Amino acid sequence: MMDKLLDIIFPPKCPFCKRILETSVPICRDCFSSLPFTDENTCSICGRPIGEFSHSVCALCRSNKINFKHSFVPLIYKENARDTLLALKSGNHPYYAKAFAYLIADKILSSEEFVPFDYITYVPQSRKSRFNRGYNQSELIAKELSRILNVECIETLYRTNDGKKQATLNAAQRRENVKKCYFPLDKKFSGTVLLTDDVYTTGSTANHCSMLLKGMGFDRVYLAIAEITDD
Repeated sequence: MMDKLLDIIFPPKCPFCKRILETSVPICRDCFSSLPFTDENTCSICGRPIGEFSHSVCALCRSNKINFKHSFVPLIYKENARDTLLALKSGNHPYYAKAFAYLIADKILSSEEFVPFDYITYVPQSRKSRFNRGYNQSELIAKELSRILNVECIETLYRTNDGKKQATLNAAQRRENVKKCYFPLDKKFSGTVLLTDDVYTTGSTANHCSMLLKGMGFDRVYLAIAEITDD
């Protein structure tokens, strides 16, 4: 009842164009047809655009050991897609997570790579980052995906305050830095898990976290990423 009242007073808006939404879908029709979506010419593992090449795996995935099976990523990190994701991460707009989860779920359910997931989890934040931001955007997306896909969302990993911010490092430094940041909880699992994060750049964080999840007993790890860089 309270949610309906709030929707009347503060009508939900499309996070990408800020127009009032006419349906319960958390993104307007115009944006759904004009956002920088990934297409079929992408890496078959991470989902990065690779153009009109004869191979189906990008250079990064070919040159590194990949610990996840496949990545479901709907958007390229540019233009208004990038701006909206940054607003989710640092602009105090936690409700934007609903739109990104919707787009990821649409990508998953329409993909030939779709398999039933036993659990959904997320890349963790340090306590300091969580306190400063007030929320973990990857966790918010994961919980929305959990609701849409009807799959249990669980906590599996934690992040310390050690290490540096990944955005300040090059690819080689990122691969070393994640080893100081992410660790598994003292839990054991089995089955297939979907790991959620906001953006995929070099893949160091997602790949390291996938390795940790497999060490916790999961047979297969899939990624659910809101956006991916195209360079």
